[in-house]
Amino acid sequence: MLAGETEEAIRIKEQLKTLIKEKFQTTANEIETFADTIRGEGRDMEAILFYQIAAEFYGNQSKAGLVGITNCAWGIQESIKAMLSHDEGLKPIVRTHVIPLMRDMREMIRRSDDVSEEDRCLQEVWCLHRIEYSEYLVGDFDGRENTGTEAIAIMERVFQKRAANYSVYGHCLNNLGSMYYNTSRLNDACQYYRKAIAAYGKAEDINDDQRAKRIAISKRNLEIAKSKSK
Repeated sequence: MLAGETEEAIRIKEQLKTLIKEKFQTTANEIETFADTIRGEGRDMEAILFYQIAAEFYGNQSKAGLVGITNCAWGIQESIKAMLSHDEGLKPIVRTHVIPLMRDMREMIRRSDDVSEEDRCLQEVWCLHRIEYSEYLVGDFDGRENTGTEAIAIMERVFQKRAANYSVYGHCLNNLGSMYYNTSRLNDACQYYRKAIAAYGKAEDINDDQRAKRIAISKRNLEIAKSKSK
């Protein structure tokens, strides 16, 4: 079902979508809320399916729709985290079948032409951030590096000097630093932790408590990387 690779899986999912739309006249937000609920009950595989359906219901023709899709990617990330906390043997399934669903959501956002470039790219980067974290959960270092680097490049291309106004830029910098640390590239790790600290200091979409917490995390990461490099 989650992979959507077989005719039977596609048929069942389409029947479910039709039933939801025609019989229950349910909104995308209600489907997402239902997915949140069953995820909280430990029904993570089912939740992933409903996040996928909710994302398709949101569509990509409005800013609110793009935010909804990004929220669904976050829901899948949290479902992955819960699943793997109980059974790490699911990592191959997550890597092969679940993370590609998140990449499909990113493509939905990327193809939108009814919102401003900045609105579209910001949600795209948030979605990439969710993908990158999920790749971390399954130990996909190459994928994580590529995803994080792409997200940072988008922010710097679109927002230029204003990239640091958005906390997701700091998240991506810090996480790329962590990826470098985990692959023993300590100088690169220190560089990106420093960039994350500077970015969090300028972020306008977080409050002072959140800023202090994020800066403290990156500073701690920096000190650990510096001590290991000596």
